[in-house]
Amino acid sequence: MSGRPPYRELAQGSAWGVFGAGDQLGCLNLLTPERTAAAAGLVRSGQLFSMNAPLDWPAPGFAGPTGTRQGPEHVVMEFPGGRDEYLDRFHPQAGTQLDGFLHVTEPASGLAYNGNAGDVGIEVFAERGIAGRAVLLDVARWAAAQGEPFDWRERRSISVGELEACAAWERVAVEEGTILLLRFGWQSGWEAASPETRSAVVAVEPPVSPGLEPSAAMAERLWDWGVALIGADNPAVEAFPVEGRFLHVDLLARLGIPLGEFWLLDALAAECAAQDRFELLVTCAPLAIRGGIGSTANALAIL
Repeated sequence: MSGRPPYRELAQGSAWGVFGAGDQLGCLNLLTPERTAAAAGLVRSGQLFSMNAPLDWPAPGFAGPTGTRQGPEHVVMEFPGGRDEYLDRFHPQAGTQLDGFLHVTEPASGLAYNGNAGDVGIEVFAERGIAGRAVLLDVARWAAAQGEPFDWRERRSISVGELEACAAWERVAVEEGTILLLRFGWQSGWEAASPETRSAVVAVEPPVSPGLEPSAAMAERLWDWGVALIGADNPAVEAFPVEGRFLHVDLLARLGIPLGEFWLLDALAAECAAQDRFELLVTCAPLAIRGGIGSTANALAIL
């Protein structure tokens, strides 16, 4: 991928055409077979960490438009000698999720990444499969170590410089083809909160949480690093509510970087800190939903 242009050479910050006129994988193309094979060499202990929350997590669900993403009704049917089941009102982007490119469109054209009018969905991710080297940037732990902890219930915009400082603190490099895991402490905050606090948090519309700074500089940093996919523990990857620029448009619609939200990273982060090792193998297996907007992530980390 040495011919991939830097962000400053992309017209209007768009990578349409970089991976080919008909491409619908975006930066997943950076997860080459050679890089996946090399990532398998990172496995030392064989410890497995599921990063998947239940489909009804967080519960209660958020108000507003995202309030439609409630957990499904699990219907069990009994018959002589066994059972069957189905999920009623199943929302593929409930719980630990992966946003496909149809989730957000380019405002000027109304088209999704690389000119997709809605014909191709997340099934192309599923057909390809996702596995590669991941780097965990534990932003919450880093900020606390600097004496500047932040609250999971407040809007805290993490800048490019802070992201780079976190990587330097962990002595880890984000290289081309990296699956970037971002821990903002949202999971631990939610799980430690009282029922009253949880209800108050989800009642606010739009949601409020720490996350990445929504800026052209952040889009440039992530593209130039060569990030293949982002998985974060917060509701939207970027800081919310949106103030001005919507980073989802930059990353999903223009650059083709899939976004994962509500990935459970606490147990993995604790073990990474204990081993002082923040690079690992990650797999993700979205559902093959034809024309799908997003999917449960089915994500695993392997140390």
